[in-house]
Amino acid sequence: METAYMMEDAPDPFCIALGTSNCLGLIKFLNTILLVDVPNADLYLFLAFSLLALLAAAQQFDVFTRPPPVPVKELPRRPALQVIFKPDDVIGTATAAVATLAANEQQETPSIADEISIFTEDEGSLWTTEKKEASTHRSALTGSRLPTQKKIYKKAQQPRKTNVQHQGLPDSFAPLLSSSEMEVLWDGLTADLIHAVQVQAQVRLREGRHTIPLDKDDMRPQFWFDSSGSDIFSAQNDATKKGCKISANFFIGSERMTLDEDLDTTKHISERSQPMVKSGDLIFDPPLRLGNVAPTLLHFPQLFEDKAMPRLRRMQFVGFVIEFLASLWFLLEKILWMIERRCQVHLSKVKVAPIYRRQSAVGEAQWRLSLSFTGHLLLFDFLPIPFISFHLPTFVIPQPHALLEYLLTAQPLASAKLHRENIAEEKISVAALSAVDSFSSSVKAVVTPPAVEMDLTLPGGLTLSFEMMHGLDVTSNKRMKRESTPPTLLNIPKQSSNNTLHSWFNSGQSNTDASRLKHPHINVPSPVHLPSQLFDANSMSPWYFETAVDGSLSTEKIVVNVSRCMGRHQDENSSFPSRSTFSVSGSVVICRAQSDTAVLNRRPASGPPLLKRNLSGTLAKNTANALPPIHALLMFPDTYVPFSKRTSGHLVEYDYAFDVGEETQLDTVSLSYGASHPMLKGGTIVSCMLESIYAYGSIHAREGAVVDPSEKLRKRNILRHLPAVDFTAGVQNMFIPKSSISYLDDGNTRSIPEMDGGRLMIRVLGGLDESILNNNVASPHIIVKEGIKVIADFGVTSFASKNESNLNEFPELDIFDKLSSYILGTCDGSITCHLRPQRLLSSTSSSGPNVFNPLEAYEIDFSGSKVSLRLKEANFNLGHRRVIVPTETTFAVRVLKSVVNMGFEGTTKCELAWDFQGTSPILQVTAPGKTIAQTSHEDRKQAPLLIKDLCQGRLNLDVSSVGGISFTQASTSRENKEGLYDWKFFNALVSPDDDSPARLMDVLHDKKTMNRLLAVTKLINADLEKMASYALTKVWRAKEIFDQEGVSDPGHAIPGHRMARLMSLFLCGDVSQVDEILPIIRRVVAGNGLDVVKVKELVRKHVSAYDDWAAEIDRGVKWAAVMLGPMTVPSPFVETEVPPLTECINSKRYAGIPTAKSLYDTLQDKPKLPLDPSFSNLVSRIAPYMTFRQVSYVLNSRPASHWQPFDLKRLRYVYSVKKKVEEISESYGGLSFMPQSFFVSVFLGEATRSSLRAATVTGDDKYNSETEMKVGNRSALAMLRHQRFGPGSPKYDPEGFIMSPAGRIASMNDFSNYRSNPNLLNPASDVSDDLLGDSLLGPQDIAVLLQAGLTSAIKGSTVVQLNQRMLLDLMASQPASFAIGVLAELGVDGPRQLANALMALCDLDQGSFKEAHRIDIHALLEMWLPGLKIPRRDDYLAGGRWARQSFYDAIYGVAISILDLSETYNGLKLRIQQVRHNNERDPLPAPMELLSDFNDQPTSKLMLAVKEAITKISIADELAKNAVDDLRSSDSSTKESALCATACQAYRDAFAACSQVISIDKLAFQSDWFKAFYRRNYDALMVKSIYDNIIDDVDRVRVWMEALRRGSMGITTSESENLNNSLNSTTYFQPFFTRPEEQKEQVLIDGIIDALFFDKKELECIKNDPLVRMLIGNDPGHYNFTIITAMGVITEGKQGTELHTAIERLEKERGVVTIRADTGTARSIDYNANKIEEAVNVAVELKRPYGLVGYSQGCANEMNFESMMISGTPDQQKVITGEHGLVCRQLLFSAANGSMHGPATEAKVHQLITMCEDFLKYQQGYFSRAFISTTIDILNSGLDSSAFQKFLGGTKSFLPYASQTFWREAQHLPHIPTCVIRGVLEPHTTPESLDMLSNTLTKQSGSALHDSQVHVYDAVGHPVYFKNRNGRILKTTDMGGAVQRTHHWSPLSEEVEYVRTDRDVEQGVFDCAKDRHIFPFCDVNARFGIIKYADVKN
Repeated sequence: METAYMMEDAPDPFCIALGTSNCLGLIKFLNTILLVDVPNADLYLFLAFSLLALLAAAQQFDVFTRPPPVPVKELPRRPALQVIFKPDDVIGTATAAVATLAANEQQETPSIADEISIFTEDEGSLWTTEKKEASTHRSALTGSRLPTQKKIYKKAQQPRKTNVQHQGLPDSFAPLLSSSEMEVLWDGLTADLIHAVQVQAQVRLREGRHTIPLDKDDMRPQFWFDSSGSDIFSAQNDATKKGCKISANFFIGSERMTLDEDLDTTKHISERSQPMVKSGDLIFDPPLRLGNVAPTLLHFPQLFEDKAMPRLRRMQFVGFVIEFLASLWFLLEKILWMIERRCQVHLSKVKVAPIYRRQSAVGEAQWRLSLSFTGHLLLFDFLPIPFISFHLPTFVIPQPHALLEYLLTAQPLASAKLHRENIAEEKISVAALSAVDSFSSSVKAVVTPPAVEMDLTLPGGLTLSFEMMHGLDVTSNKRMKRESTPPTLLNIPKQSSNNTLHSWFNSGQSNTDASRLKHPHINVPSPVHLPSQLFDANSMSPWYFETAVDGSLSTEKIVVNVSRCMGRHQDENSSFPSRSTFSVSGSVVICRAQSDTAVLNRRPASGPPLLKRNLSGTLAKNTANALPPIHALLMFPDTYVPFSKRTSGHLVEYDYAFDVGEETQLDTVSLSYGASHPMLKGGTIVSCMLESIYAYGSIHAREGAVVDPSEKLRKRNILRHLPAVDFTAGVQNMFIPKSSISYLDDGNTRSIPEMDGGRLMIRVLGGLDESILNNNVASPHIIVKEGIKVIADFGVTSFASKNESNLNEFPELDIFDKLSSYILGTCDGSITCHLRPQRLLSSTSSSGPNVFNPLEAYEIDFSGSKVSLRLKEANFNLGHRRVIVPTETTFAVRVLKSVVNMGFEGTTKCELAWDFQGTSPILQVTAPGKTIAQTSHEDRKQAPLLIKDLCQGRLNLDVSSVGGISFTQASTSRENKEGLYDWKFFNALVSPDDDSPARLMDVLHDKKTMNRLLAVTKLINADLEKMASYALTKVWRAKEIFDQEGVSDPGHAIPGHRMARLMSLFLCGDVSQVDEILPIIRRVVAGNGLDVVKVKELVRKHVSAYDDWAAEIDRGVKWAAVMLGPMTVPSPFVETEVPPLTECINSKRYAGIPTAKSLYDTLQDKPKLPLDPSFSNLVSRIAPYMTFRQVSYVLNSRPASHWQPFDLKRLRYVYSVKKKVEEISESYGGLSFMPQSFFVSVFLGEATRSSLRAATVTGDDKYNSETEMKVGNRSALAMLRHQRFGPGSPKYDPEGFIMSPAGRIASMNDFSNYRSNPNLLNPASDVSDDLLGDSLLGPQDIAVLLQAGLTSAIKGSTVVQLNQRMLLDLMASQPASFAIGVLAELGVDGPRQLANALMALCDLDQGSFKEAHRIDIHALLEMWLPGLKIPRRDDYLAGGRWARQSFYDAIYGVAISILDLSETYNGLKLRIQQVRHNNERDPLPAPMELLSDFNDQPTSKLMLAVKEAITKISIADELAKNAVDDLRSSDSSTKESALCATACQAYRDAFAACSQVISIDKLAFQSDWFKAFYRRNYDALMVKSIYDNIIDDVDRVRVWMEALRRGSMGITTSESENLNNSLNSTTYFQPFFTRPEEQKEQVLIDGIIDALFFDKKELECIKNDPLVRMLIGNDPGHYNFTIITAMGVITEGKQGTELHTAIERLEKERGVVTIRADTGTARSIDYNANKIEEAVNVAVELKRPYGLVGYSQGCANEMNFESMMISGTPDQQKVITGEHGLVCRQLLFSAANGSMHGPATEAKVHQLITMCEDFLKYQQGYFSRAFISTTIDILNSGLDSSAFQKFLGGTKSFLPYASQTFWREAQHLPHIPTCVIRGVLEPHTTPESLDMLSNTLTKQSGSALHDSQVHVYDAVGHPVYFKNRNGRILKTTDMGGAVQRTHHWSPLSEEVEYVRTDRDVEQGVFDCAKDRHIFPFCDVNARFGIIKYADVKN
């Protein structure tokens, strides 16, 4: 070769050195290697070198290295899907700005007709159109709220898409379905739950061009595709189907498994890797033409950022290139676009394959999806250039993640970071779906289903949590394996906290486990094989799911058909082999609703099942194309249903039908329930296993079902979409595993439940009728046309509960331990619940139920439900005591009727039955310090607890809507027994009535029962038994004495000698001590008080235990002395001027707050026009301060469309709240309202939460936003499980720590800090904001609810404590004046009532709260009350710093100071609630003849009438005087005298003339001449009434007048009897009135006047008045008049019989109807005024004028009624001033000015309370603190009791301060004349029962001019001690009346029969003439035309 070295050439030195032979060999080798002899060797060498270089590069990049295996998956132990329902005051709270804006927008634009809306009237008014500017403003406001929501829900990956309608309140007040927001949390889920998915789908695209807006800029060219298939490769084989068909195949599974292995459910989870997309492809047939590809690809970098770009940008050269290309971007885009016009892209296939990318400098190692594209380019519309599996660079089209763990996240791209803010996701989704014409798919999947958790937070803060999962959730406690000791209540660690219940578990098995029922198709092993490991989702076999779905989609309709959906689960290898399966099939059709459809289906009606209908043809056809597509409405309602553009076309009509196959069965499901509250101790968690579950049935939509896509996901919206359903499900076995962590703990009682052998069957029915039943033979004949009915039958073979309760130590009763109990038994029953529409006719009222609002239009019926309980074993242990309940004891409850609406209104009537199988429960007792189990039978004592009559029974229990309970007779027969212990006995204990005291006395006198009670008491405490035995012995002894002496009524024992005899017999058994006792009694009766010394001597002499109880008896005698003796009190004084409070306070203080008068004027002005938005808002703000009557009037005065929507909702809420509070205000306290706290908790939680929700949110409130969700969204069950861990486990603070409003205020240092904290007071610019809070509950409402809680019989219970705390928190969230207003309302009946409330409030039990959440009530009150120090009880007990002082005096002083501070609030209340018609400076109304200009009109009609009347009166008087002289000289009668006839006719002419004057001037009677003549007529008619009674011998008037005559002459009864028998007796002592026929007429009249009238001057005037002598009566005929009576402080209301004989005679003679007001005994004047109003409303219906007749306190009641009506609503004013209104008044012995009895009794009560307090301090050295505390609690309960509070309210009108308050604000009509009857007691007119009362009043007041109750100078028709304008008006209308010789009980007869004594009978004190109380009153007003005569026709 030419290149070879030859030997003959010159040798190379290297060769010489190497050697020739070696050199030649080397050369040959090199020539071989370098292919010297091979042709084209250079080319081969180059190729070889390149190959080596490629191999080196491949080695560097691990091209031939197998990717590492995908990690094996490990599931969370308890994966869960969490659904949270939270009150919507947390989310979507409306701001005032948004509410006002919505109001303004509605006013500007007309609303769509109400017939279009399916919502409430106010919601319908929001479907309006508005201008673009307003819409933009609204969007800005809406967007501003999103950050707050994101801050609250920190764990949400992206903000929820909800259309928030800014209305802070739901549609109406519905506590049973309180509004809440729903949120779904995915945090507990992982993609690893998906093991394998195979998807095979086909999608047919709609023919035509479809644009996908990938670029947000609408001006830019958008990507589009054309599915018409018009290129040369198109092959439309199906002529009927046009458009591109997309075939999709995707498979997800484990990396190294085959398809069959992935879908094999027997593969264990530990064998599977993390799921990834293993393959996928999309095939387009025909190929899909793509448009605007180049601009789209150039736009792609704006949508994402390639992860390599930041690194490349840092390279200078690359950065320069990028900047250069960017500068040419527009030119480049134009060039590519021009090329694309000549080069069309057609896509036929997209293939997806996973690839592994190792870690590099750009990014970490990861699995990605490689996208390859197949298709062709069509050049110049004819030249195809194919491309196959073409890959675009990742910086053009990035690669997604292959692993589902990353693919299912917000950043699914592996090679780039997605810029979601630059992507129009909503538009892209809508556009893509708009291109779809039809679809079909088949999906196979292997999945491990997660647990489903639902947390429901109730308005009160209580969270209910439910969790359901497939499989056995055995336990969640990490300590279970370490637990070795079986659990008992005795081995619970003593150091356990009261906050939680320590963990203890039972490793043993129940004897009843083997008896559990099993599904016949499933073989479940015995519970003995129950595994002892934690529940772990990794150990479960996954489920296999398969579904086939097809459907179609258009802009107007969506159709989805689920032809197959099934799932199966099988696990044969586990300890519990199980098989489960389910199958579902059905269809869904959704389309746009038509307007007529929306109108006809506001309340979906029942119809035939959807399965019987043609789904595709039932709904609406295509409508206007301008509306958004139907799928856009469903997916993005916020965007495509703008708030301001809503029309009926935005409503969606839907139809669906689904069948659940009969083969559906689930082997085992774990169900857990939990309850917790962040502030309360304890918690509840119960885990139950459900085995062998079966289900079948169908569910479908009702015809015409319509939905608003934008409505919130709230529980209450479910009612709008109730389906038609027939579904049955059941559980064949339920049990609570022994090793579970189930427990119940309310902070006081802790329980461990056990259950075995439970069964349950539920059937849900709704929308069925007879036609359905006829088509379905197998269906039971249960017809449910409306609503949904749920029937649940259940039974439990064995249940048990181990309980332990905390009890306070009570050494006196040997109580030192906790109460433990064990209950074992069975139960079964059936619960029926029917949710149905109410029978509502219309929705015309703004306050009434709204038929368009399902919250107000639905009710729940529980009638027919029943539950029975049979006890196998039950015992209760308390230290050395135990109660054993007999075996086989049964209890049963059957609901007869129970209907409750959504507003929590309704009643319940159920039947209770019990049977102890003839054996009473046994009380066993052993020696203290031992337990029953430790002692033998001989060392135990026992006694039965019940008598035989109570061991079995049956009765009915009635429950009112406010939680009041009462018992009635059972309707069943065998147990419906009568006797001493029938239903009346239980009613006497729980809900006493008039017969209850007698029934209890009968029981008390039943010695058999009492001896049994004593035996039980002796076992409890021997000392207590001795005291009870002594007391019962004395009671029995007293009854024997009464029986022996014939005493059956108090009247038999009232006489002093009789009372002394009885007391002597009681003390010493004989009458030897009568002479010593009688002086003591006479001293007390005389009003001189009790002789303490003599009483002590008497007691010491005859009471053997006196020496042992000397101190106690001494104090008891002193108490009696205070009660029975007179009490010196200051006399009332006349105040010069008492103007109304509103005129005493500067009106600037209430700037911006309208008066009641201006409020009504505005409402009545322009009634046809909508209200001004600002006024509408103002009314809604002050509504809580109004009365219920006001709110009702305001709502009904205007139609709903006149109000702003938010304001109308607020008004309706306030109306509902006040309606419920008004019911509670008269029904609370005591055992009869024991369940009320639970009823109130539901109502109160909704009311208080709604108040906070309605508040205006200003700024970033750190208390509301940041601290609200510090807990995060952790499941309540997870927190409870964590809390259940024992010592050593990590602690978790579930509250975060969040302090409530009351707690924050109580923890502040000073009031100034409180006032300056904007987050607490939330001040606004309005000066009135420190007065008006934003609460929906007014101060009066909160005071009622607080008082109801303070008087609750179970006020130590958790629910009561929580109720009180909610109220305090609500008060703390309002301005400080609001709290003062609440306290003022608590003391509305006086400082004593407030002092009692403060004592109870300061001692408020907070034992159920955690230590950190307990508040210092004293500090809280002091923060509200600047300058006041609230006394603490401990400081005033023995050993305290103020032990010598009275705690009650201190708290009473604080109460007085609080009422002084409340002046501003009271002024606000009066300003809002009462209409002031005049100011104090206004002139008094006066008769026209007294006006200054009257004399200037001498020819006026009134002037002539006045002169004529005066003249005729004068003429008649002259004629009458002559007639009287004639009568006296001739001894004839008035009927026989012609002169008398002439005089009578003259008087009648005068009456007619006066009537004419009244008809012209209603105030004419106030003139002096008229008033004098009126008074003369009234006295004359009084005399004539008695004269007629005597002549006609009515009742026993003759006897009364005879006794009255002799008594007036000073003749006693005994003297008159002696003189009558004497032959020498004078005519004065002969029978006079008893023989009227023997007396002359004028002599008889003189006798009447002398005997009847007390005042000598008045007597002489009446005697000398000729009008009286004429005995003129009114013309015969009926009066057009009705009397409304209101009787005294003690009355039976409308059932009373006062004056009934006189009333009957009046109706018979004059046709006057009398209506008795149902006033109450010892009730407040406000309560009684409302009852009078009810009676007046009945009278108004008769269309006749009415007059008021009041007696004693009834006079104050009627005066208050008149004032209330005048200052009330226009409707109330019309009732009293209208055509058939009030015309006259009659006051009988009026107590309207109070009585000295009032302040004297008040002083006695105060002194007795302080004496009791001193006594308790003395006893502190003898009794334990527990005993003293219990005694104080009992006293407080008595003082706070409803009866005592009502009594205080009933007696306050007698007190000066209450009288001042009333007369200060009162308003009365000036044209109403007032007649009065007054009386003065004398010895012969005093009932014996009133002797002591009368003498005591004389001693206390220093005056004997009284009728035993009120003084004669107080019993007038006007205020005496308080002068103001209204008082002067009443004085001018007071016509007066002569003082009579009578007593205060003059109108009574039968009512006082039980106190009538022999002396009373002899003196005839109760036989007085009853007609005189009402006949003269009616006749005198009829005489002057004030009362009209009725027409003859009527």
